[in-house]
Amino acid sequence: MVEQIIDLLSRYYLWIIFLGAGILVYLLKLSPLRKMMLFLSVIVLGFYLGACPCPAGSIFHIFTSVGAFLFILVTIVTILFGRVYCGWVCPLGAVQELIYVDRYKIKVPKKLDRYLRYIRFVILGIFLYLTIISSRYMWGKYEPFKVLFNFNGSRLAFILLLVVLGLSVFIERVYCKYICPMGGFLSIIARSSIFGVRIDKNKCVNCQRCERLCPMGAIENREGKTTIDKGECIDCLRCKDGCSKGAPSCR
Repeated sequence: MVEQIIDLLSRYYLWIIFLGAGILVYLLKLSPLRKMMLFLSVIVLGFYLGACPCPAGSIFHIFTSVGAFLFILVTIVTILFGRVYCGWVCPLGAVQELIYVDRYKIKVPKKLDRYLRYIRFVILGIFLYLTIISSRYMWGKYEPFKVLFNFNGSRLAFILLLVVLGLSVFIERVYCKYICPMGGFLSIIARSSIFGVRIDKNKCVNCQRCERLCPMGAIENREGKTTIDKGECIDCLRCKDGCSKGAPSCR
């Protein structure tokens, strides 16, 4: 029992280090370090820790008393800064981003994209219900990245992993956009985040370059106005780095 507690604390210690580092480099706008952060996240939080506690399933842990701390911590960070965790720390998002090939990009039609994003909320609702009535972490049986980071899992999870990885080559962060239950929850609370990336309307010339650069499709030009959906934005700063006018900024 003592060994299990020590192991859990050491895991949280590494998660806190990575989350703190992610917030720091984001606030300092050190975009060149982001890819390195994501790579290290895959190695340490992914393969070394086996993605345990599970990033995507941490929301379900509030009903199982295991790993709830990660959910609480990420929620607080999101309320303050938006989805920095998703864009700078999460090993699941990092894997997708690292294997994505822009030259093979498939653009999902906006109308279809809008409907597909509801899937993560359906998954969130179903597995919250299953977790509550069973007091067990049911999402773990289907979580595809569990297979990748632990080299074991159900046949269904293995198939889902292959599908997700295959799609991730052509559609950037497909799991984050359409499947991740934690991402769905964070997209709700991020809309009320205190800080985050914003568009300075006085500097924006509506060239739509930032819209093309956004990996989450969070930026859209409507009726001549460029807006950021705070719920979908992962604060990756691509829009800021790619704008010669300096319209996107961290506030």
